[in-house]
Amino acid sequence: MKELIREKVLETKKNLVLESVSEYFEKVGFESIKMQEIAEHTGLSVGALYKLFPSKEQLFFEYIEFQIRNFHEELVSATAGVTDPIDRLKKFVELKFGAFISKKEAMRHPVIGDPLFFVKMNTRKSEPAAPIYDFLAEVFERLGEREPMREENHRKTAYLFNAYTTGFVEYWFNQGGELDDDASRVVDMFISGMRREDG
Repeated sequence: MKELIREKVLETKKNLVLESVSEYFEKVGFESIKMQEIAEHTGLSVGALYKLFPSKEQLFFEYIEFQIRNFHEELVSATAGVTDPIDRLKKFVELKFGAFISKKEAMRHPVIGDPLFFVKMNTRKSEPAAPIYDFLAEVFERLGEREPMREENHRKTAYLFNAYTTGFVEYWFNQGGELDDDASRVVDMFISGMRREDG
């Protein structure tokens, strides 16, 4: 019982720190920040910060996992009353693009700039993005009941859709301009390509 309480307290402390540093990273980026500055921002001593996160890299990865968890919670909440699969996909696009726009400074970190970063994140034991893929797979399953799709493996379609929408983000981040915020057009283009012609 004591161990469980200790774990819960540690998790709560970490989440409070991650919530605090999220705004900081989104304003000033991550690359040049020192643990001393993060400690000052959060009101912790450097030693206390290192007890929670043994390295800046560990803090960074836990920050990303924290963002993914928050995104999933927001997605579930935003789609609670939305039953149409196309509308659920549009909401996913709106939230995803909005999240990346708000985190543009944090994205300047060279690791996040790697197109396979989120794929690599999800191959870690915790698979932080699994609930998002579950959400998308369920949406595509419902959509497949309504109209035939080229791909019958709904989880694979979920991965394809996530990669497709990430392409918009990557292009915007590297080429500049505005991130295409027409969620209807983004979803329609994907569905048109995935729709089975004999359907």
